[in-house]
Amino acid sequence: MKKKQIITPPGKSRKKGIRWYDVSITAFAIVLLGGFLVWLVLRTYLLEKHEYEMQQRYEASLPSPGVPIDHKLVCMVNNTYMGENQIQVMVQNKTYYGCCDKCVRDIQTDEKVRFAVDPYSKVMVDKAIAFITMRPGKPGTILYFESEQNAKKYLNK
Repeated sequence: MKKKQIITPPGKSRKKGIRWYDVSITAFAIVLLGGFLVWLVLRTYLLEKHEYEMQQRYEASLPSPGVPIDHKLVCMVNNTYMGENQIQVMVQNKTYYGCCDKCVRDIQTDEKVRFAVDPYSKVMVDKAIAFITMRPGKPGTILYFESEQNAKKYLNK
């Protein structure tokens, strides 16, 4: 007797067994991708937490509004409390302070940078001789006044 030949149509083949190699590669890729995503989220969280803590420490170290601030701790171009000695700039026998080379250049060349308006009396004040204190509600920002009395009157409004 002749054996019958069974012809299977193309595209239909015998059921294949599970290829454990393929399953393990896929599982490894999923675990690797998941681990990377967890690491990324954790790293972002820790960086944000650190930045928030640094901001809180900075704000806690700021002087209170109304307290006089030493001129050398201020960038007179950015009108910002820096908390450390700034670069001294002498112009017309007056001492101004800047935080960088650009600020130093601006102080030397631009007269408008060396003056501010007293928010209480609305008078132009030379930053080199002004009373300097923190601006309430805007951490790190400073105000220039003609006198300590003007500052107290302005802050008590």
